[in-house]
Amino acid sequence: MLAIFSVFAQEQIPGNIVGIWLSEDSNVKIEIYKAGPQYFGRQIWGQFLYEADGTTPKKDVNNSNESLRRRNLKNLVILNNFDYDHGVYTGGTFYDYKSGKKYNSIIKLHGPNVLKVRDYTALTVFGKTTKYTRVPNEMPPRVKQDPLADRSR
Repeated sequence: MLAIFSVFAQEQIPGNIVGIWLSEDSNVKIEIYKAGPQYFGRQIWGQFLYEADGTTPKKDVNNSNESLRRRNLKNLVILNNFDYDHGVYTGGTFYDYKSGKKYNSIIKLHGPNVLKVRDYTALTVFGKTTKYTRVPNEMPPRVKQDPLADRSR
């Protein structure tokens, strides 16, 4: 019983999504990181990041903003501006480089090593969920919660 509570408590600590994640189809790795109070994710690995020669980086050619079409897909930030709210990361967007469109998005941890990103336009019920698995050997240091942070003086 204590072990179950311990796993649940771990999930509720802000920042547990920080790390390297592999998509369920094993086609892409993303790195989720914190910048200021918000969380972001960038594409760091995948065959689709390069042209057929394997060395020339592909560009963000489908972006609706013409001035951004020269950006490399490698290290492109695709998860933007997520806020932690009671175990869920909300208020952010997912950028789909294939269509050049942005979607509303929420991120949830399902245990310490499974992450689900739900992208949607207006209602979450009509969205799409992508599952990621933590890559443990490439995991950056976890965010540690300060036990004194919530105490009033």
